[in-house]
Amino acid sequence: MKQETQKEIISWVKTILLAVVLALILRTFVFRTAYAMSVSMEPTLHQGQILIISRLNYLVGSPQRGDIVVINNKQDKLEHLNLIKRVIGLPGETVEIKNNKVYINGKVLDPDYTTAPTPDFGFSKTTIPSGQYMVMGDNRPNSRDSRFESVGFIDRNYLDGKAVFRVWPLKTFGTLE
Repeated sequence: MKQETQKEIISWVKTILLAVVLALILRTFVFRTAYAMSVSMEPTLHQGQILIISRLNYLVGSPQRGDIVVINNKQDKLEHLNLIKRVIGLPGETVEIKNNKVYINGKVLDPDYTTAPTPDFGFSKTTIPSGQYMVMGDNRPNSRDSRFESVGFIDRNYLDGKAVFRVWPLKTFGTLE
């Protein structure tokens, strides 16, 4: 009986260790959660919402215009957690803000992802460096984003992943666009 108990204990320990290792692998390479901590993405995201972030998207592909991304706090010079923004400009594109509109390579950004005007906050016409992205909040008048020197363009290495799903609150449960 004692040997059977030891085998049972060993079996449980192996199962628990396997579960922990799988959870760590999934959390590191496949997904994570993020918490919307500000109003900068309203009306798309609201403060207090919890999101599922896919890391896999950027392991096998590149960020695309319109993606909602989580930026690693090592990039964020003011050290906020979960800086969540939308990719607006891609590497090599020229971005300008005039008359409260965003222009990419001389053409108005369409779709604009917001109904709010886009103040320039001193941002001048600039070409995005290779390997970097311009990000902005959907609540443009109330978003600290690439228009500000404290954030600037975001290096690809600091994009933790693409927000793909909203899990909290339950009434907003579903995919993100």
